[in-house]
Amino acid sequence: MVREENATIDMVLEEDLIFKSTFSYKKLQSLYIDENIEKKDDLWGPDAAQLLGMAVTGCLCASFVFCLSKRGLSVDNLDAHAEVSFRKTDKNYTRIKDIKVKLVPKANNKDTLKRIKQCMKEIKGEHMFFEETCIITPSVRDGIDIKVDVEL
Repeated sequence: MVREENATIDMVLEEDLIFKSTFSYKKLQSLYIDENIEKKDDLWGPDAAQLLGMAVTGCLCASFVFCLSKRGLSVDNLDAHAEVSFRKTDKNYTRIKDIKVKLVPKANNKDTLKRIKQCMKEIKGEHMFFEETCIITPSVRDGIDIKVDVEL
C-alpha cells in the first residue's frame, strides 16, 4: 500500500480547457480533466477538484480496509461519499474550503462491526487511527510543497 517510488503524471492539452493523461493500466488507458465549468452538459471528464476529492476518498478507503485487514477483519462492502466545498479569497479567487468524506462500512458479522471501532479510535486530536496510513489526506492537511517550472 505504501509507494516506494515517485509517481509521475504526463498531461497534454486536448482542446480548450480539456487535458488528457495516459496510463497503461488494465482498466484505464486515458483520463480527461475538463475545466470547462460553463459547459456542464458536455464535460469530457472530472475537474481537478473532483480528482482531488477522489484521491482523498480513495486513499481513506484503502487505509480503512488496510487497518481492518491488519486486525483480521473485513467488510462485505464499503461505500464512500465526498463533498468538495469552495470559498472565495479576498482577491476573489476560488479555493477549496474543505473536503468532507463519509465512509459507510457494511458487514453482516456483528462482531466485525464492533471491532471496526479499533480503526476509528481518535489519535492526534480529531483524526482517526486509520487516517495516519493514508498518504494523501495528511499530505493535503499539512500542505503539500508544490514546485512549478515553466520550460520554454
